[in-house]
Amino acid sequence: MKSFYILNDAIRYVEEHIYEPITPEDIAGACNYSVSNLKYLFQKVFQYGMMDYVNKRKITEAAGRLIQTEETVGSVAYHYGYSSQEVFTRAFYKVWDETPGVYRKNHQFYRFFPMQEFIYDSCKVFRRRFDLRPLFQELKQTDSSIVVCFDIIGIRFLKTCFGREAGEAAALKALQRIESMTKRGGHLYRMAGDKFVVNFESSDYETVRCAVLNVLSCNTNPFPYKENMIPLPMFAGIGDVCAKEISEENLFPLLDDIIKNAHKRLVRTFRGMDGCNYFRMVYEEDSGLYRGFALNTWKGSRMGRTGLISRVPGEETQSVFRLDRETSPITWNISGQEYELFFPKRESWYKKTVFDSLGNMVREHYYIIRDLTYCDRSTVTFTLLFLEIVKTLEGKILTLNEGELKEALHDGFISKKDYRFIKTTGESIRNMIEKKTE
Repeated sequence: MKSFYILNDAIRYVEEHIYEPITPEDIAGACNYSVSNLKYLFQKVFQYGMMDYVNKRKITEAAGRLIQTEETVGSVAYHYGYSSQEVFTRAFYKVWDETPGVYRKNHQFYRFFPMQEFIYDSCKVFRRRFDLRPLFQELKQTDSSIVVCFDIIGIRFLKTCFGREAGEAAALKALQRIESMTKRGGHLYRMAGDKFVVNFESSDYETVRCAVLNVLSCNTNPFPYKENMIPLPMFAGIGDVCAKEISEENLFPLLDDIIKNAHKRLVRTFRGMDGCNYFRMVYEEDSGLYRGFALNTWKGSRMGRTGLISRVPGEETQSVFRLDRETSPITWNISGQEYELFFPKRESWYKKTVFDSLGNMVREHYYIIRDLTYCDRSTVTFTLLFLEIVKTLEGKILTLNEGELKEALHDGFISKKDYRFIKTTGESIRNMIEKKTE
């Protein structure tokens, strides 16, 4: 709880002094906290340094000044406390992947890295999200607006595979894609790391729908990142926002609900490159959980345990998303690496091992499940729960989806008994992996 207040104090100091040169000592002094501890706290929460945060905020606001005024690049640089135009240009390129001059010619959107907010939500989850007050003020100008919320599919998977910086690169490419396809750069906001919202200020649903479909038509287009071509699929939800019914406090939950409802219309099937169905996930409206189906399994042993195994010789993920009932489903395929599923007998988890082209292990994913059922000789069904444990190639062990787990408990999709079971199982898996890697 103490870190909650310290981070908010630090962020307030940055905002109040954004036009000045800022040092780590300045921020730490304002928080009555040591520089070393504050740097550690920023690294733990943001996964990057304290001064990286300061620079991202300065460059974001400077980008807005570039496109809203006719000031020279040098003048904007000095306005935000940079010692020279050259220093500013290097910092700008690091965030935008473009020089200030090129950016000014090509873009209207600038809110790539708004001020951060830290809250404890109703599920008692410590959350980091972006400031939506500018959007709130905009929405209050008209009686009602159609908004569209976009979400990148698989951002955590992307960060696990390619690193945190790849996640930021994906967010920037997604925002640029939305801006170019909707032509609404001035009304485009980033609401969380992988979630975005566009205010169309329009009551013409058909126009909005066509713009959204233009964005989603690019789901098969990857983007280059450090010699990799990374997929960048998104889904979207459309909603009406009435000015009389929103407040600063309920705006984010309202937009988040639009995304959650849209996510229910996303169905993915995982096939082998040979065209055979090996694996699929289906959302169940009644339970609020996903039902998994693993086909073409056989008996075998792994990790000193017996169970069922399914080997997928290179994965092709087929995704089907329905924007609304009137619109034809959108379908796209993304190719992935070879992997193996192992369902150990009498366990409440399964392991997914991913291999590279030479057959070497790249990652291990451990998923917690219940209701494991052997339907016939070669088919397994199960209910996927909310915690995932990942072991990377470097031996790093990550626990994912803890926030979603608390939300599921809060929303009644799982019981307190389920919650305790999931947490205990997750700890057991971590202990098992850690002992294995010692």
